[in-house]
Amino acid sequence: MVVASGGPAQGAGLSGSETNWLLVGLGLATGMEFYTFDSVNLVLPDLTGTLAASADEATWILTVYSSALFLGGRVSIWLAGHVGYKRFLIATILLFAIASLGCAASPDLATMLVARAIQGLAAAGLVVWWRASIYLLLPKPQRSPSLMRVSTMLYLSSAAGLLASGYITDRDNWRLIFLPDLAYAAAATWLLLRHFPTVVVQPTERVAATDGPGIALIAIALVSLQIILSRGQIDDWFGSAHIRVLAWTSASAFIAFVLWQSSTRNPSPLLRLDLLRDRNVMSSALLGVFTGMILSGSLFVLPEFLRNAAGHTLSATQTGQVIAVYAMTAAAVRPLMVGVIARLGQRKTICLALVMLIFSMVLFSHFLTTGTPTSYFYLPLILYALCLSALLPAVGSGTVARIAQQELLDGVSLYMTFRQFGASLGVAVLTILIERRATLHSSRLYDHLTAANSLMASWLSTAASVLSSRGGYSAVEGQHAALKMLAQAGARQALTLAYADAFLFMAAIGACALCLVPIMAPSPAASGK
Repeated sequence: MVVASGGPAQGAGLSGSETNWLLVGLGLATGMEFYTFDSVNLVLPDLTGTLAASADEATWILTVYSSALFLGGRVSIWLAGHVGYKRFLIATILLFAIASLGCAASPDLATMLVARAIQGLAAAGLVVWWRASIYLLLPKPQRSPSLMRVSTMLYLSSAAGLLASGYITDRDNWRLIFLPDLAYAAAATWLLLRHFPTVVVQPTERVAATDGPGIALIAIALVSLQIILSRGQIDDWFGSAHIRVLAWTSASAFIAFVLWQSSTRNPSPLLRLDLLRDRNVMSSALLGVFTGMILSGSLFVLPEFLRNAAGHTLSATQTGQVIAVYAMTAAAVRPLMVGVIARLGQRKTICLALVMLIFSMVLFSHFLTTGTPTSYFYLPLILYALCLSALLPAVGSGTVARIAQQELLDGVSLYMTFRQFGASLGVAVLTILIERRATLHSSRLYDHLTAANSLMASWLSTAASVLSSRGGYSAVEGQHAALKMLAQAGARQALTLAYADAFLFMAAIGACALCLVPIMAPSPAASGK
């Protein structure tokens, strides 16, 4: 079937069966990205050991991916206009699958980062185009239920990633977690080749031309920022000359990019920044930044804590089973959110979702100790799932979906670009925050131990005596072992407090996002479409 782009009801020619299979194909294509994203977050400690990377270097695996996804978001709209929407979508599916094989075969960190960057560029097409395809191909009454069905599939893919990848890693090898991507890719490609209509892209100057300067400027700004975020903690931030040079380079390139996109001399801007004059697009962009930070940050912090800092560290399988609670809850309640949004309206739904998010992050921070039972995390995970299942569709239906049909692709692109910018910042900012707060808490903790010298001396004496009598240590070895135990307990406690601070930081991000809701135009609480 061939349809022309730009019409108000592209999907009028699709039968019910074709629409159903189209949505399954889109869900499998983007579900591959959701599966991989959660899987890599979960097994990051295992990747670190195999690739001989430090903890700081391991986070590059996440931030490089997010930065590439950010860069690829807008490029995907432009490139799809050149090669055709269907061809582009199939190509990104295949590229993601090939990059997954590259990740599985990576012998070192450098190769892994290259494969993850390619994966991120391909993922940008998948993340943008599942939503854009629904807006482009289906008439307005079908969009909300279609978005709901695909979203439910994506949450199920996240749950599959958390449950399967942990089990695979513990039983065999983390490299095998990327192999299910091939099954996802094969099924999605087969379905979309059969059921995605061939869209005739109307020739426009923006599609025909290439914003080469815009692509170059945003790439320079992002690469420089990525190096700053990756190396700053190691190189003493602005105390390092090359960090200062990179900061000036990134800032200058970003300012030049904004000016060039807004210039009348640019006939084919990569990003339609003029759309930000619309309060709905502006609100979606700003909310997207904070939403991206929350999504990437929360799914990074909790598995890192459970696997590295908890008093009884969990295996990958156990950690996946705990965190999968959020994904399964979100999948279960997502179908109900169409009615909730219709009844409350978008703004009230977003406010309610952000309140649940803040409460969830505060509960995480409150419950976080070195000995917290894992069952304590179920309630905040459920609240987090309720937040996501309501927040994301409410932002979409209350902002981007309201703009004119001919500007929908640019609106979706802006929203996803800002959201991925937030995601790329989330992990980097939280990594820095955790490192700084751990150092601060460690200093305070050991100051307290010094002040309570008599208690510490009594504990060390008792511990050394027990180690000597039961562990076969000499008196001197027992004292050394007791000091080592005290140092390890102190370091674990300081790191736990730092992770608790990270959750409070995300609660503050949610509060900031709550203040942005009034920017969104009010909506009647009767539609929800």
